Amino acid sequence: MSLPDTANDFRGRLAGGDQLSASQKLMILVLSMTLYGVGDLVCQIVPTLEAGPFEIGVSYFAFIAVVLAALLNPFWVALGAPLGELVFSDMLLGDFGGFSELEGFLQTALAIFVAGTIVKNPLNRKQLAIASVVLVLVDKLTGGVVDILKVVVGIDPETLEDADGLYSTLLFVEGADIVITVIFSGILFGALPAMWLAPRLYGKLEPIMGLRPRDPQNPPKMEGPAGVNIWIVGALVFLVAGAITMFAQWEEYVGREGIGTLGAFEPDYLDQFGDFYLWLAVLIAAAVGFGAFIVIKVLHGKGSATAGPGDEA
Repeated sequence: MSLPDTANDFRGRLAGGDQLSASQKLMILVLSMTLYGVGDLVCQIVPTLEAGPFEIGVSYFAFIAVVLAALLNPFWVALGAPLGELVFSDMLLGDFGGFSELEGFLQTALAIFVAGTIVKNPLNRKQLAIASVVLVLVDKLTGGVVDILKVVVGIDPETLEDADGLYSTLLFVEGADIVITVIFSGILFGALPAMWLAPRLYGKLEPIMGLRPRDPQNPPKMEGPAGVNIWIVGALVFLVAGAITMFAQWEEYVGREGIGTLGAFEPDYLDQFGDFYLWLAVLIAAAVGFGAFIVIKVLHGKGSATAGPGDEA
């Protein structure tokens, strides 16, 4: 076989975004879980500044999710990243709230998927910047609306008390929190590093997993499962997330434990072992995550070699 034929055969074996094998989906999922989960742990090490009711700091490293969703399949990144926050951050630190955590998972997953589909061309820095800001806005706006609804229906009066008993003050606090998060997580630790990193990784990260780099002429569609419009999916996600958190808050308000705390795991290792445990958690999460990724990569390589050219999906 000639060299050009070999190159064409290799390109032909690279899977497109809609033709991922099970191992490729798993690699994207594990890589997203690891990087985003480790990033969330590092965020907790970064000090925050408290100014009245506001906490000025980095909520999360949005650029990690944006870069991965811009280069890889955004659906599997959207599933993996918030899962990494739950597994490698919350559970590893002993601060997992149980079933009620599903609210944050759904909101973050929706935000990452929308951001990933906004980036048609990973070399386009404007699209990367917009995606980073949109990710934070979708995440924070859905969460903010749910928080306000909890106060309106009267199952979270403490929040209103913290806002001096005025709904206008509560709206101001929620709005200011969104602005702060957009500036720090969306721009400083979102858009700026994403605009620098994504173009440099484009065409280099994807082949490691046997993936074709994103084609600007054929980008991922902004559609949910079975081709459903993403805004319909978003509305359903908002309703489900809102129902979960409202029910969990109601259970807490009436002093009962039930579905909201199902599966809760809260030994709080930070209180037991001190702040140094954060660094230990980072090492554990990185070792487990990247170890799992390498194992899947090796198994995928062996499977591809056994299947031979043209046999792999």
